[in-house]
Amino acid sequence: MRKLFFIFLVSALTVAAATNIPKVWNQVELGDYRLPLAGLGKPPQLISEKDYYKFPEVNVKTYPVYTPDKEPAGYLEWLRKQDPQPLVDVDKLKTDADWIAAGREVFYGRELPRFTGSEDNLQLIRNPQVLAAYRLQTTPAGELIGLRYVVREKGKVELGTDTCAMCHTQVRNGQVIDGPANTYTPFGPIMGDLTRRYAQMSRAMLEQLRLRQIIEDYKVPFLKDDPNMEVAKGSVEEIAHLYEIQPPGVQPRSNTSLLYPVKIANLIGIQDMHYFDRTGTSRHRSIADLMRYSALIADVTDATTLYGTTPDAAINLANMGLPKGIQRTPDALLYALARYIYSLKPPVNPNPVDDRTRHGQQVFQQTGCVNCHTPPLYTNNKLTLAQGFTPTPELMKSVDLVQASVGTDPGLALKTRKGTGLYRVPSLRMVWLESALLHDGSIGSLEEMFNPARLKPDFRSSNWHKTMPSHAVTGHTFGLKLSEDDRAALIDFLRTL
Repeated sequence: MRKLFFIFLVSALTVAAATNIPKVWNQVELGDYRLPLAGLGKPPQLISEKDYYKFPEVNVKTYPVYTPDKEPAGYLEWLRKQDPQPLVDVDKLKTDADWIAAGREVFYGRELPRFTGSEDNLQLIRNPQVLAAYRLQTTPAGELIGLRYVVREKGKVELGTDTCAMCHTQVRNGQVIDGPANTYTPFGPIMGDLTRRYAQMSRAMLEQLRLRQIIEDYKVPFLKDDPNMEVAKGSVEEIAHLYEIQPPGVQPRSNTSLLYPVKIANLIGIQDMHYFDRTGTSRHRSIADLMRYSALIADVTDATTLYGTTPDAAINLANMGLPKGIQRTPDALLYALARYIYSLKPPVNPNPVDDRTRHGQQVFQQTGCVNCHTPPLYTNNKLTLAQGFTPTPELMKSVDLVQASVGTDPGLALKTRKGTGLYRVPSLRMVWLESALLHDGSIGSLEEMFNPARLKPDFRSSNWHKTMPSHAVTGHTFGLKLSEDDRAALIDFLRTL
């Protein structure tokens, strides 16, 4: 009897813990959530708690998109007969396992509303030749990861895209691994191809689906002579080319730039990191911070953020593909998503530990790599200075800072809306899953990272597009003077992490 009571008590406590949902937009916690921006001298102004909760909620079930050869017979006709349903029925979530499973539904099924509803894209994605060129990742069942069909009203099927899984899922040897950066799908070249297609359709289509969004995605209102705005003035070919040269694993996402794109993050183990983004834009103090970060990204709530006080400090929602305004994901769904992300585990590492890797570990320790990439997380969880940035005394007191620069390209940290003037010291865990290194993905392998030849003007990385001109990749010169044997051993060790 006592045993039964104990089991019931543990079960009840588990349910209570699972349903203790933090409030996403908590005005007190938002106070020091964002770090100051280098060119602004203060954090951007976030929407108020009161206004945030005025946004209507959206919780709409989405359905897999299949490759043509594996789509069930009559699938689209079946979808047209479906009534709109919730993506997650929160009332049915009773246990920790329920919440984590629901989070996976959100991870795979919550589409970005700004990219939903284009009939032209719906037709494109059902074209086998387009699919082959775009190299979208697929599950063994033929589901296209990152794309979903959306049923908002009976009889109408829309294409939704850019779910969390689009960028943060990796398919290796048929195994679907949730969390790592998608280093296979060529996002940049896809965007370049779409730019050319929109131009062929009409000038109005090009304006609506590319040029206006380039301005709203990348403008930096507080930056004098903003170089990002010159991009939108270029020809179709010039814009398409800037997309085309983005290496795999890199994304010119909103708030970054076509000129200064960013490497896609690995979400596995993110609960151990103290800051979000390569530039440490936001603090990560609890699961609530991950929830609000997810809200800012996927709900385009960041479009309501004010970047300064000039007339263009706000983002134009219509130009962002949101003429009807923003809908927010309910707190419960953001909590489920965060629970799922926190639950992700690393895949089995195929790289063996042996005498050579143990020698590499000694090299790692003796050369001082451990000072910044400290075990067991292989990061010290601090921020380091971008080249050319001088922090204020107030900033130095408020963040964990390494008061030095490793000399990598400072563009992302100084010339985008993510520009804090800082870079986060990355974790080296699971570096074997990466094919894009440094914050901008400008290095394609560990061998290239430790090759002194990358400092020369005739260097070419293995992950560069064929039209990318040769150039030096400077900065982070640690390890470049190692002997050939020590260098190889160090690389082998890093691949075991």
